[in-house]
Parts: sequence; structure tokens; C-alpha cells
Amino acid sequence: MCIRDSKKIYLCAVAALALASCSNDETVEVAKQSAISFRSVVGLNTRAVETITGNLDAINVTAYKGTEAYFGVADPIKYEKNGNFFESAQKYYWPVDDAELTFIALSTNWTGTRAFTSSSDIKMTDVTIDKNVKNQADMIYVSGATGKKSVNEASGLGLVMDHALSQIQINAKNGNDLYKYRVKGIRIANVNKKATFDVIDGTWNNASEVETYDVNYDTPITLQADAQPLMEKNVTNNNLYENAMLIPQTTTAWDGTAIDDAVTGSYISVYLQITTKDGGLVYPKKTDGFAWASVPVSFTWVRGRKYIYTLDFTNGAGKVDPVDPGTDWKKDEPQKDPDKGQDILGEPIKFTVTVNPWTPEDKNQEM
Repeated sequence: MCIRDSKKIYLCAVAALALASCSNDETVEVAKQSAISFRSVVGLNTRAVETITGNLDAINVTAYKGTEAYFGVADPIKYEKNGNFFESAQKYYWPVDDAELTFIALSTNWTGTRAFTSSSDIKMTDVTIDKNVKNQADMIYVSGATGKKSVNEASGLGLVMDHALSQIQINAKNGNDLYKYRVKGIRIANVNKKATFDVIDGTWNNASEVETYDVNYDTPITLQADAQPLMEKNVTNNNLYENAMLIPQTTTAWDGTAIDDAVTGSYISVYLQITTKDGGLVYPKKTDGFAWASVPVSFTWVRGRKYIYTLDFTNGAGKVDPVDPGTDWKKDEPQKDPDKGQDILGEPIKFTVTVNPWTPEDKNQEM
């Protein structure tokens, strides 16, 4: 097959002449037809780093012609970015009868199992979120996109893709300059890590398997009066934070009482060190130590939303993590830390003051 490019046509012609000299083979140019291609745009409804149009390199595509499978049902066809378009290595072409095709496209980083039963029953089952936030993927998708030869052959079909997960960012601040808070990690505790995604409806179902997600780093962040993210920055793009990408769900907050294996309900913990302005140990009671401080939080996460939780330490420090306060937490005397699930700080220090009255005492002094 010769392609309609001046250089390539010339090369094909030379090849044909060479063949003619030694055989009866002929090179016949087949009428050119444009293969199916896509223009992809990631929706603005905001791996740990979110997917945007600029960093999307490939998608997996399935097509139906009416209710009949056209391609990519059992095994999706990978379309990779090539300039302004996404194209497949082996080409699929638009039907010449101008029949309308319906497309389902997913980013290539989805976990779970494909359950493409029919054109109206398309699911990703057992989608599981990696425990390591750095390895989490921003899974995006589109369903019900339609196109046909007369409209999309030349321009490609535009796919507007949405985020299937919820993005979670944890910020913190401290407006009390009498205390110094240094942070080395965050924890999102007791949320579901597995569920089934209905690609047609865009809904999550059958959430299960409770997990706790930790983020730890070596260089502490000192909290200021203004809120700042506690997530790690992306190594290749310091303008992006590696936020958690988690399954949309609704949780009930930890009730603040049970500890260890009896803990149910969700909470956020911060791996921190608290000292007074003058350097006095507050939590944990170990020089240069860090321990987990928690606050009960109920979560309601919706697909395609970004949630920013700001923890304000100005008037308190929460409770000792009820499950795992960390190795620097001191449960034994001397200088014992509060027990699991207990408040880290007591009530503000206050005094009642009584001034004793002057006591008169007469002294006679001769001049």
C-alpha cells in the first residue's frame, strides 16, 4: 500500500519498477480511507497526580454498532497520542454505510476486571485502590460517545473524559504561636478500598474492604497561620501535589471512644511533633519524636470532586491515634503520653487569683 505523501509515493514507485524487472507482481494503491481517531479532553470537574489533557498519553477503547460489538469488547483497543489525535497501531475504519458507532473509553491505568456484558451493561468490577498513595491512579472514562464517517472521519471524534474517583487533599494550619507543630505525614483511616464501577451510569456500587492510607515523608513541615498542604509534591512537577485518589463513598466518623481492633468509623491522623514555643515537649514525650494525632471525620465523596480538608490546630491537637500512635508514642512512665483515643491537650491553662489584703504592722521609730 502506498501512502499519499510525495516522498513515500516516489519510494513505492521505485519498488514497483524493481519488482517488474524480475516478477509479475504489481504494487496497487488502495483508495485511502481515514482510520478512526479521537481527540481527548479531560473534564474540568475536578496516580496521586490528577490526569489532565496535557499528560494523558493513551486510552483503551471499545466500540458498538447499535447493540452489536464492533471492536474491543473482550480486549480493548489501545489508542495512543499522536500529535493532536489518539490513534491505534492497527487501524479500525469508519463503516462506509455511515452507521453510527458508540464508544466507551477508559484510561489505561484502571484496576479491576472488565465486565462488558452488552452495550447497556458495562462495568469495571473489583476496582481496588493501592495502599501506597504514590501508586494511586486518576482513573478517567467516557461512555456513550457517538460518531460516524460523514462527521468524524476527517476531524476525529472528540472524547470528553471524566474523573471516576474522588481526589483528597489534607491541609493544616496553626494560629497559636505559643506552640510549634511539625508534621511528617498524614493518614486517612477506615475507608473502603474496593468497589464496582458502572461505566454506563457513572456510579459506584458494592464498596468493601476497609483500608487505611498513609503518606510519610522525611522533611517535616512546620505549620503556619495560613493553611498549607500536607501531601507530598510530585517529583517531576512541584506545582502538583500527590493527593489521594479514592473510591467515592459515604462513611461514619469514628466515635472517639473505642481503640485498637474495636475502632470503626473514619478519621484523619497527622504524624506530628508538638512543642511549646520554648521547646517544652508536649507530644510525644520523646525528644525529636513524632506520633499520630487524630480527629474523627465523616466523609461524603462524590465522583469527580476534589475535597480539601483543612485541619486547624490553633485551639487543640485532637486525640491520640486509636490504633497506631507510632513507635515514639510513650505508653509507660516516666513522661507518659495520653492513652490511645485520649485528648492530647487538656483544657487551656487558666487561673483563679486572690490577692491577699495588706496586713498593717505598726512600727515606732524614735527620731
